[in-house]
Amino acid sequence: MQVGLVGAAGCGKTTLFELLSNTTGAYLSPDKANTATVDVPDERIDRLSALYRPQKTTYAKISFTDINRLTAGERENNNKALQHLKLMDALALVINGFLPERSLEVLKREFEFCILELIFSDLEQVERKLERLGKSNKITQIAGIPEREVFQKLKGALESHSGLHNVALSLAVWKELSSFSFLTRKPLFCVLNCGEEENALLPEVLFEFKQWLAEREVDLVCLHAKLEKDLQELSPDDRAAFAGEYNFPLNGREEFVRQAYRTAGLISFFTVGEDEVRAWTVRKACPCREAAAAIHNDLMNNFVRAEVISYQNLIECGSEQEASRRGLLRTEKKEYPVQDGDILHILAQK
Repeated sequence: MQVGLVGAAGCGKTTLFELLSNTTGAYLSPDKANTATVDVPDERIDRLSALYRPQKTTYAKISFTDINRLTAGERENNNKALQHLKLMDALALVINGFLPERSLEVLKREFEFCILELIFSDLEQVERKLERLGKSNKITQIAGIPEREVFQKLKGALESHSGLHNVALSLAVWKELSSFSFLTRKPLFCVLNCGEEENALLPEVLFEFKQWLAEREVDLVCLHAKLEKDLQELSPDDRAAFAGEYNFPLNGREEFVRQAYRTAGLISFFTVGEDEVRAWTVRKACPCREAAAAIHNDLMNNFVRAEVISYQNLIECGSEQEASRRGLLRTEKKEYPVQDGDILHILAQK
């Protein structure tokens, strides 16, 4: 799971990166990006590990990539920075919510500026491709559609300032276009970076901004990056004492990760035993046989069936034996859509 951070100057994006990755001293330039990989915090793994007492506990991994700030009038540098996001599973657009008296219009303008930079980055790719096609006499197709026609359609959408996620093309066409890694095709959510006050924004501004984003099918996470990062550097006892002084939750890191998974359409399933308790990341409703490949390709190729129990049922029962006695441990075929929190035992031919 890889998440890219995007934002205008002064939004606190790099502070957020340091909070998420538990690092300090990040330095950025248009040609450089900072990337860090950390364990996905998941209390379910903690409880499963306490139940099975395995030799090894392995959390799912999440990577964060922080690029240089986007600056108005610096299209070339912005494009260089955005190139680092081509392989991301999701993008987090960070908005400054900690300066006083930020109006709804200011928040909207900052969001739209960043979106436009993503659009211009994609448009540059499309125009370069059309230029190459114009120099060639060869007629090529993408999934049965003339290539020039496909890219003209993409160009039209981008020039109208609409992201490519709104372009109606078949899955077969998008599959053949996957090497372009268009940024406006990537799942995106918004992060409002607040200050040490409960919220520097007026409640009605926050409400209206959230509604405005919802109309664009964009989810919003509110967090306090600098405050949470400062608390992160304290001892657990001091952290708890200081956190108690605030009247709002300081769980932005966890909320960010949960939203990243939702936005990217990913879930976690678990394998358990005395040797290892482990979390695996797959797409939502992934067929069981395909999920087995996350563990090992041989399990997918030789898949017979899977024994499945939900995390909640196992915890309530206290053991697999008790879950089986209650009829909660079931057998599923290869088509079964894996659910978040499922515990799988994959049975395969030897």
